[in-house]
Amino acid sequence: MSVEFGTMPRTMLTSATGFMSGVLLADDFLAQMDYPTTFMKGFITSIYELGCLGGCLGSFIFSEKHGRKTPIMVGTVLVIIGAVLQTAAYGQAQFMVGRVVSGLGTGLNTSIIPIWQAETLPAKTRELFGSFQYILVCFGATTAYWCNYGLSFTSGPVEWRLSVALQMVSAILMLVVVPTMPESPRWLMAHNRISEAVTILCQMHGTEDEADEEIQTDIQNINQALELESRAHSTSWADIFHNNKETQNLRRVMLGWWLMAMVMLSGVCSIGYYISYIFETSVGLSHELSLLLSGFNGMWYMASAVIPPFIIPRIGKRGCLMLGAFGMGCCFLAMALGIRDGSHGVSIIVIIAFFLYYTFFAIGYLAVPWLYCAEIMPLHLRSKGNALTTSSNWLWNFATVMMTPSMMENQGWKGYLIFTVFNFAFIPAIYLFFPETTGRRLEQIDAIFYKTSPIVSGTQWAKRGKFESDFLENALAEHTKGDGIEGKVEHVN
Repeated sequence: MSVEFGTMPRTMLTSATGFMSGVLLADDFLAQMDYPTTFMKGFITSIYELGCLGGCLGSFIFSEKHGRKTPIMVGTVLVIIGAVLQTAAYGQAQFMVGRVVSGLGTGLNTSIIPIWQAETLPAKTRELFGSFQYILVCFGATTAYWCNYGLSFTSGPVEWRLSVALQMVSAILMLVVVPTMPESPRWLMAHNRISEAVTILCQMHGTEDEADEEIQTDIQNINQALELESRAHSTSWADIFHNNKETQNLRRVMLGWWLMAMVMLSGVCSIGYYISYIFETSVGLSHELSLLLSGFNGMWYMASAVIPPFIIPRIGKRGCLMLGAFGMGCCFLAMALGIRDGSHGVSIIVIIAFFLYYTFFAIGYLAVPWLYCAEIMPLHLRSKGNALTTSSNWLWNFATVMMTPSMMENQGWKGYLIFTVFNFAFIPAIYLFFPETTGRRLEQIDAIFYKTSPIVSGTQWAKRGKFESDFLENALAEHTKGDGIEGKVEHVN
């Protein structure tokens, strides 16, 4: 039996964001923060994303030198320091500094963890385990919502300070778990630590035989990828912005950057951060019922997260992205029309639309973008490329979270139409420009970007691959031969 690595750390990040939905409704918090305006509520919440953006940029600069585990440990320590500052805050300035520090740690972690997962999961289980672990991500958000609900029955500082402090529990668990887990075998091979890499590859595939066919195939593919990138002069940090026809690094970065933008422009954080606030102000529910429904919504979200691991192998990542965008667009349209109507009966439809939104988001945009962006990057530049694409996530996260309170207050139901348009616009963009990576070994994905057109609709790159695909293997072998390297990728049964 193979050992699946990398499924735990990412699950420990979400409680750092979900708690704000209830904190913004706590009377003592509002008094402690000198009753912030609607604009300041958005800024206090969204400044966390600016910290995350800074963490991504920091990852771009130094993370490749230190592997995958060390930056995650540094990021986790920053999350804890930021949580302490927020818990002890007695004014807006201290609370915002704490959110920035926590954001730096989260930005660093979210840049590295998807790479670590992609590089340590066997090819045939990468989609399954890489997406299945996001159920635990939803568990973190659900826990935060229910903590908000439970603490709403208390009063004074404990109502919000304990909610803020609880994010440290998962971060401390991460500090305990990460040192026991293996380094990325691909990073080790890229830094000439071959014997360590082979040992970890054997653990990944559940064998002690270094001559095992799967082990040898992985080693050969990784070595080829490293050699190809070297001969294509695609190993320095500046090469991430070049778009030569053999590697198309800039095309890869732009695909990932816009995909991460789609995640935020889908409206998920506008709902996730403010769902209790929206239920109370837009739908007109009571304070207690708003918090209660937020908790049930989190449980629904967690149940919906079970779907992606089973449908990604069947309809591919492209299919999930298009299906999710269509469903989310329909849900936002229902929210807009229902809030415009304003009647009690229609408000029930609005609440159902909120719940269904999370189902479609889970199908298309919960796990797929994080898996996809890590997969499409070349090995030498994977940490830098993923840092850039993740920065898009946090940049647009800041923008959407910042504008949501004012937009909902000033535009009312019309604000929901903005996200309706965005979601429907994603569908043709994905169909035309985003290739399919499902069913392909990590190194075989390089063939997608070898002298190919940016428009993939109607081509073989819009279809799911096969691990034993002769076409992909021959394409890589041709690429290798063209650069003067002997040998070819062996057939994998």
